[in-house]
Amino acid sequence: MPQEVLFNKYRIIKLLGQGGTADVYLAEHIKLNTLRAIKHISKHHPLYKLQLKEAQILKDLKHSCIPIVYDIEEDEDGSYIVEQYLEGVTLREYVIKRTYLNDDIIIHFALQLCDLIKYLHSVKRPVLYLDLKPDNIIVTNNTIKLIDFGSAMFRDEADSKAEYYGTIGYAAPELYYNKGLDERSDVYGIGMLLYYMATGKALSITGGKKEHIDMVNSGTKRLRRVISRCLRYDPSQRYASVAVLEQQLSAIMKKKNKTIHKGSSIDIGIVGAQARIGTTHMSFRLCSYFNRQNIACLYVEQNKSQCLRQICRRYVGLDYHEDIIKINGISMVCSDNPLMTNISEYNVVIKDYGCLDNTNKKDFLKSKIKILLLGAKDWELGFSEEALELISEYKDIIFLFNFLDGSQYRQVIKNMMFRRCLRIPYEPNPFARPKDKNSHEFFRDLVALCTEEGALG
Repeated sequence: MPQEVLFNKYRIIKLLGQGGTADVYLAEHIKLNTLRAIKHISKHHPLYKLQLKEAQILKDLKHSCIPIVYDIEEDEDGSYIVEQYLEGVTLREYVIKRTYLNDDIIIHFALQLCDLIKYLHSVKRPVLYLDLKPDNIIVTNNTIKLIDFGSAMFRDEADSKAEYYGTIGYAAPELYYNKGLDERSDVYGIGMLLYYMATGKALSITGGKKEHIDMVNSGTKRLRRVISRCLRYDPSQRYASVAVLEQQLSAIMKKKNKTIHKGSSIDIGIVGAQARIGTTHMSFRLCSYFNRQNIACLYVEQNKSQCLRQICRRYVGLDYHEDIIKINGISMVCSDNPLMTNISEYNVVIKDYGCLDNTNKKDFLKSKIKILLLGAKDWELGFSEEALELISEYKDIIFLFNFLDGSQYRQVIKNMMFRRCLRIPYEPNPFARPKDKNSHEFFRDLVALCTEEGALG
């Protein structure tokens, strides 16, 4: 094909690469005297119709990390996608030259990738990429470009009957078992790229056992924890969306040390979509968590439940200091007590607003960090929908779901796309230490989301 002229416009210069379904050529646009990359998909290939979907997907996409598609042509031999020619090296070549990358470079590339994949997941007809690997990324001037959308598919077509194609060692496990895919499959793919950049090698699987990132002596503990979460076999245990993963990476980049500065005092407003959804219980749990991190925390009962008065009637020998009551080591203020204490003594002030309504909405929305508890059972959905309607214009709210198992949470999260959501792990004692891995991860993730607001860190 070299020196051949296609469609009276493009002079083929040389073959750039060959894949399983297509050839890519370097070409010159004769009139404009500029270089182009042309991907040729042969009509004789058995997967021609499937690969042609790449052109259908690319034609409406516009993002700085996707090469510009200038033209799509067709002749009797096949289809041709004419793209921006990128001078650079693949991510594989980039890493091989350096053996591995440090955290700052990894996160710099990963945040670009998250922004791109988040864009693909949010376009009018969402797209799953499904084949994230070092060879499909070009690094040029510290910017990444994602090429080869041959395995991508529209989200609404990714069901159990669809045919999936990914690269062994990088694609999410569910691709191999013909299970339905969703955005978390790309979360896994990003995790594999993070692993590759941190270690300089693909994930090793020997004897059916996968090497864990913690067994690798590279990358900081915080980054290894993020990678490990991305690479969970069960999609429900990964980050719920690329947006949440992006927030975790941003928190590492912005604040290497997630502590609250002494002398500062920030308020966290917690409210529920309905009564008895666990607002007070969650407030106590969060206070207990901060206290154990040596972060001075004050609980303020900002509702009319008078729960603290009920507690005071049950306890003997409580520690009182003016308007402050000490219960299980937590400093608390009752709703019927004026707050006289100098709150600058506390790093965090947690305000329990009870049930969200028009009377407390304004005060709740003044909180530096805003947390809304929601339910998702059939009899709770009406309350949740009303609460979401009340705060629909606000983008900085963290949503916590209570009393849900993993399957229920997977269903509800589909309707909360790009909102920052977490599932509260069950714990009947609000003053207890986090006992299991899920509880530890929940509080780490919640503090990371709070850090994203710039208040913690």
